[in-house]
Amino acid sequence: MFTLVVADTKSYRASCVATLLKQYASSEVIVLDDTYMGVAELEQYLYPSLFTLTAPLIHTRFILDAKEKDLTPTLLKKLMASPTIFLFEELALSKPFITSLKKQGVEVYAEEKIKSSVEKNNLFGVTTLVTMQNKKDRWLAYQDAITQYPVEAILGMLYWKVRDMVLKEKDPKGQYHSLYTALLEAHSTAWQEGTPLTLAIEKVILLY
Repeated sequence: MFTLVVADTKSYRASCVATLLKQYASSEVIVLDDTYMGVAELEQYLYPSLFTLTAPLIHTRFILDAKEKDLTPTLLKKLMASPTIFLFEELALSKPFITSLKKQGVEVYAEEKIKSSVEKNNLFGVTTLVTMQNKKDRWLAYQDAITQYPVEAILGMLYWKVRDMVLKEKDPKGQYHSLYTALLEAHSTAWQEGTPLTLAIEKVILLY
């Protein structure tokens, strides 16, 4: 069995997880996160011990974040067919990935998406990405932006905003100086190696 709870709001996730855990109160609960193992390693929990009367519940936390591709179709089928109960708790996953899981029969609890800080049909609104303090907010806003505008247009606005922040920062080793350098390097590397510019800029936005 495979259930997914995905939400940026901690209270929403906690409520859903508590409800699900209550349904399987007799099961042994094992909590895992990405500091202990990767997605592929969950295979070791596919078959419960013969000495247990109930199937265990494996509660994973943020194990799929930025690693969606690790959950292959083959592994997904194994997890869903297993008597073990798999409960995935995540902060944010891409909409196509969640839709794909639903189509394959995964039970999904997803918080209704709050309107992004990037205004619809307003390219200038993309510049709010630069000053957002929360990584997940930046990621959601960036995902929203790339559905509306070419990445080159987004990058141009980011360059403009970061340069403006650099002038205000007046510190050659400051946060925005580093961000500007990282954007330039990502842009150059993507062009030289032929890698997707969208992903290159996304990594910079998430890491700064």
